[in-house]
Amino acid sequence: MLAAPNQANKDNDEEIAVPKPNDFFESKTFRLITLLLYMGGVSGLGMTLAVYYLFIWDSRMPPLPEFKHGTHHIG
Repeated sequence: MLAAPNQANKDNDEEIAVPKPNDFFESKTFRLITLLLYMGGVSGLGMTLAVYYLFIWDSRMPPLPEFKHGTHHIG
């Protein structure tokens, strides 16, 4: 036989106790750490790219071709 309607509602309305998790990942300290890591990563990659372009990359242009017909030069 089924339980009385009042008894069924009473059992369903009980709240289950859920332990509160450690809120470190929602704290301002965690946000500050992730912000500093992000800014450091972006700035570090920018500095790496700047060093590459200053010291490694060859920025010389190849010589322009000379045309055999006519006396016009490019440039």
